[in-house]
Amino acid sequence: MFRRFLAPLFALVLATALATSASAAPISGSFVVDLVFAPACFEIATTTDITPDVTGTCAKVSDTVLKFEGDLFLRLTISGLEITNTTVFTFEGLEFNAVTVGATIGALTVRDTFIFAPSIVEIEIVRSSSGSTRYCVNNSAPIDITPPYNACPSASPSTLTFLIESVGVFHPAYMNIALATVMDNLGMLTPTVTFRKKIVDLSLNIAGLTISSRAMFANFGTAAAPSFAAGIIAAIEGQTVSGVSVRAESWIGTRQGLECFAECKPLEIYRGGKVLSPQNFTIQEEKLFIRNLRIAGVTFNVRVEFQFFTQPGASYPNAVNPGLSFVEIVARAPLSFPLFSGSITNTLRLGPDLNPVFDFVVGAMKFGDANVTAVWFFYPRATGAFDSQLAEFIITYDPPGVTVTSDITLATEGLFAVVGGVLEHDVYVSTTVGNFTFNSKAVFFGLLTGFAELWIDLAFKAGNVDFTFGMVMTTDYLQVARLTTSVKF
Repeated sequence: MFRRFLAPLFALVLATALATSASAAPISGSFVVDLVFAPACFEIATTTDITPDVTGTCAKVSDTVLKFEGDLFLRLTISGLEITNTTVFTFEGLEFNAVTVGATIGALTVRDTFIFAPSIVEIEIVRSSSGSTRYCVNNSAPIDITPPYNACPSASPSTLTFLIESVGVFHPAYMNIALATVMDNLGMLTPTVTFRKKIVDLSLNIAGLTISSRAMFANFGTAAAPSFAAGIIAAIEGQTVSGVSVRAESWIGTRQGLECFAECKPLEIYRGGKVLSPQNFTIQEEKLFIRNLRIAGVTFNVRVEFQFFTQPGASYPNAVNPGLSFVEIVARAPLSFPLFSGSITNTLRLGPDLNPVFDFVVGAMKFGDANVTAVWFFYPRATGAFDSQLAEFIITYDPPGVTVTSDITLATEGLFAVVGGVLEHDVYVSTTVGNFTFNSKAVFFGLLTGFAELWIDLAFKAGNVDFTFGMVMTTDYLQVARLTTSVKF
């Protein structure tokens, strides 16, 4: 009850402070009201990590589920000191609050972040046998959320990855209400809002080198009985005269991943590493990045990972012995011809033994108003040979005033049981007329056949106010709709 009264009171206090001090201090920010509607038959399974879906029958005249959210973002700058505050409140009341204080003193930059939320989820990024990243839940408090989500060290495909990362699998409105529904059903939004995390970022520039560190302190206990874990990421980075950038990182008591709070929406996600819990303040990972290395007109980016831990029961490569665990080499070469231009990008992934485990090539060409992109996957065979298969084919036509894109995903042996044929065909149409923007996406499970769903997004800008409306329609029902109003000041 206290949280429900606190949220509107907090917003009123901030609005009053803004109105009385706007002329005296450089305050800027935004206020966003987000309403998400879904049919009452929208249910999310809580037994396995599967795609949320509608179960049962949706009547023509049916009840709806409403999710309300208000996001308030404020920035205050005084004599080089910047203070930002992000607040999220819903029907439950105050759900999330983050305060960041930053300053630059000569060559030293300092940022200190304090996060308050009812819950915390620790998500570790692990790699599959092909070197692709997968999400799994390493820890969560005060409630265990495995199931429905996969617990570490699982490296199997996870819906959690698609619900958090905007990769086109789910519409943002769908991701919004799906994550909120799961966390609400599990009771992750009802505990008392308490101090959950502190992040201290330091960066120092000395003689062309940048020395930085990120110290993280996370609370996996309760308001009455806190339990802290800590870790640090130390890095050094420099650039040669030719423009080559080299960066080395040491992860102490931390691993690659992210930590999210409350319902894990984008405002409540903090990337750049996660602490290791239970506490183990030892070196867990080392990373080396080489970027912008040019050889004979080809630009190379190299990523090398070392791990110093073994996860019992984990799949490759997290179950390997400590040492080199992963190498990724990305090479990009521009192409230029009289009638068209483009580029070829090759991404090669190597395992702990430096043998290739996966490779894919992206070829992009531009012909006038048309852009063509093709993606080839290369899979290693047991014999050591590689199979090559066209995995994706994208055509974009961009004449003045409108953009039309056809994105065809093919069924490939390395990812799907059925080889050959069209797995999914997405057709995008977007246009802008004055202050009005229209975007749509039609999803087919075949080449313009097997229609599955239609995404529609409308946006209108009037001065400092933005209005957006999005919805997802399937063959049987209106799956979700979202109305957002944003005011900038």
